[in-house]
Amino acid sequence: MPSINILFEEWYYIVMLATVMVLSYYARKYDVFQPLYSFIAKIVKSKRAVIALTSAISGVLPINGRVVVSAGVLNTMAPQDDRRKKYGVIDYLATHHFYFWSPLEKTVILPMAALNISYASFIGSVWPLLATLIVCVLYYIFGVVKEEDVDIDIRGKREKQDLDVKKIVKENLNTLAVVTGLLVAGNFVSYHKEYFSQIVDAAHKSGLLVLVLLGSFVLSFILGSSGKFAGVLSISLPIFGAASLPILFAANWAGYILSPMHKCMMIGKMMFGSTFKDYYKVLSGVVFFVFLVSVVQTYTTGL
Repeated sequence: MPSINILFEEWYYIVMLATVMVLSYYARKYDVFQPLYSFIAKIVKSKRAVIALTSAISGVLPINGRVVVSAGVLNTMAPQDDRRKKYGVIDYLATHHFYFWSPLEKTVILPMAALNISYASFIGSVWPLLATLIVCVLYYIFGVVKEEDVDIDIRGKREKQDLDVKKIVKENLNTLAVVTGLLVAGNFVSYHKEYFSQIVDAAHKSGLLVLVLLGSFVLSFILGSSGKFAGVLSISLPIFGAASLPILFAANWAGYILSPMHKCMMIGKMMFGSTFKDYYKVLSGVVFFVFLVSVVQTYTTGL
């Protein structure tokens, strides 16, 4: 059995989430970001672009919990109606590209270490997946979402807002409780990942890559953590080799990005009211195309 320390090893994330919630409340109350929204809106002339840029920029900060920061910032501009759901999906899409390229991410560092390859070699293997993801994200934001589907109250100057403190505190406490539960459950499953290593080794000996792909997807889906999906990926990569990097990466990423255990998805659900249906309606298509490209790339580079 894992110890209590292992189960709660990501406690810092809960502290970060609580801190951002408090800061987000005061930013909304005192309209802190209104001048920034006005400035960006004057330049890009599109509310969809304002949301996408704000999310993308705040979502790639070199800190843990960057997506929490992004959601907190977007929460200061989201309208108090059904259109809030769009913000959750846009934020999710606009902030989950860095797993393919950021040298600060475990999803980049661990595969490089497992295969003993350079950063340039890693990017050379996964850039088609990243390009596919970016195209899908841009198509959704500017091709599917309509300008009237999102709203930003651009006033040009700051105005103190009247907020329901009790309602916000209750919602935030519920979010903290759910995210804490997800982290504990994910750490518990990760503690037993040695069984997956045995399965991978047996599948390789039998030439059953498809079994490893399915197992990778399922385990990453259950864990719902980028660090843990990187760990799962680093188990199978040394066994199957660098030529399998695109397809193995795509399978693990697909499980992670679709996982209901994914804390970023849960934060979007709690903050913006986005439903699993809202997410999966979009993500299923994105995952399909990313994985399809990975298959084409892998089997045209000599697996």
